Amino acid sequence: MSEETLHVNEFEKDTKPVYRSERNLQQRYGPEANFSYRAHSAEEILSDKALLREMIMNHHEVQCPRLAALDDYIKARNPTIYNAERRRTEKEKADYRVAHNFAKIINVFDVGYNTGVPIKKVSEDDKINEMIKEYDRVNDVEALDAELWRDFRKYGRAYELQYRNQNDEDRSVISNVFETFVCYGLDVERTPLFAVRYPKYKIGQEERVSITVYTDAETITYKPTTVNILNLEEESRERHYWGEVPITEYSPDRYRQGGYEDVTSLIDLYDAAESDSANYMSDFNEATLAITGDLDMNRYTVQDMIDMKNANMLLLSNGINPDGSKSQTDAKYIYKQYDVTGAEAYKERLQKDIHKISFVPDLTDEAFAGTQSGEAMKYKLFGFQQVCKTSQRGFKNGLMRRYRLLLNIKNFVQEADNADLGELQIVFTPNLPKAILEELKALADAGAQFSQETLLGLASFIEDAQAEMEKIKEEEEENKTDLVLNQMFSPVQSNAEEEVRADES
Repeated sequence: MSEETLHVNEFEKDTKPVYRSERNLQQRYGPEANFSYRAHSAEEILSDKALLREMIMNHHEVQCPRLAALDDYIKARNPTIYNAERRRTEKEKADYRVAHNFAKIINVFDVGYNTGVPIKKVSEDDKINEMIKEYDRVNDVEALDAELWRDFRKYGRAYELQYRNQNDEDRSVISNVFETFVCYGLDVERTPLFAVRYPKYKIGQEERVSITVYTDAETITYKPTTVNILNLEEESRERHYWGEVPITEYSPDRYRQGGYEDVTSLIDLYDAAESDSANYMSDFNEATLAITGDLDMNRYTVQDMIDMKNANMLLLSNGINPDGSKSQTDAKYIYKQYDVTGAEAYKERLQKDIHKISFVPDLTDEAFAGTQSGEAMKYKLFGFQQVCKTSQRGFKNGLMRRYRLLLNIKNFVQEADNADLGELQIVFTPNLPKAILEELKALADAGAQFSQETLLGLASFIEDAQAEMEKIKEEEEENKTDLVLNQMFSPVQSNAEEEVRADES
């Protein structure tokens, strides 16, 4: 039976689906797209090129598509709403598609809250402090930490590569998650066995790849090859002295889940609802004009009707009823009814669920900010702070490994002689507005006293309180010197001396 015979008349078009449905991120990518690579030993994989090739291809073909989808969300390229050539099956209808960047809002808030105030690293050993301070200065670690946290919370993983350059400077750089992975051992401590970095590039239409493998003792480089063939032909081996695999993986927890990954399905629903609203508003302008009544259509030509429509006028002549009276004529537009209240309530509920499940507050909500103090805002951020504590522990592990590797290379080249990092402490400071005036007033009322250096350190326009104290001390010394000089050579003193001399004579 043909499809046409299933319809009683042409008005039964709604029996077909109006919109095409796309699978969401959780449906498209299962656990295999986010597992960690493991092996019994580095030799087990590196001695067999076929196994290494299979591992690289698995990362490229199975894991990278999920990472790319997460990247699309943060760039407002929602794949669920944009992938299909058309969402609507009715070709004559509007097909607007709107993406909302909730993922960026969540990520930017997360990065700013945790790294907006630079992460502090303090050791009991002054030599370690100086070593870390110089390393952080050379590598602009404040910016590096922020970018690592961005990837860390976007993809659920981030990679840092450490190396020593030709100027004998120890450097740290972020390594692209699409081109990097680490293989771990089977021990409970998950010891890194080796790491692979395979940056891709294009020559014309051909995509090529340069593969480098980092073990705990060597850097193995392979000759450039194509992504499809992936012919692993070793080019060179070079020994390094970092003491461990010089690529560090940062992950917020054992699940390696992105900060907004579990709300992507809600973002899909919100985008679909807004797109449907836009389509409705467009289709409303193309509503059908219905004219009812007994009309004398013989008086109008097709061109007459076109001219009246273009002039936004409708001049119609009534017909005659059997009793000789004129018939009633009416004209109105027919369009699909839209439940504005219900639709807006639905979108508002989705928006609240996105913020509720991600634990990121809606900063545009009037009930959130307003005139609230910093302490009041902390209570509204309580859920988000719990997530941050877990993520901070994972990030601390990565930072501790960074500086442990730094100490290893410094000891090898005899630029340091420290046995350990001296109880290194990693301190995160939330980037929140502070009610300093309220705190000071409460402490002052309780009888607390503060040094001038502490008070100066609270001023936002003073970068170094200690340096400011030294400037104040210098000015006071200069003022004392000027006072003595003024007293010695003031006119009053000179007149007094002349009077004493006159009396003596």
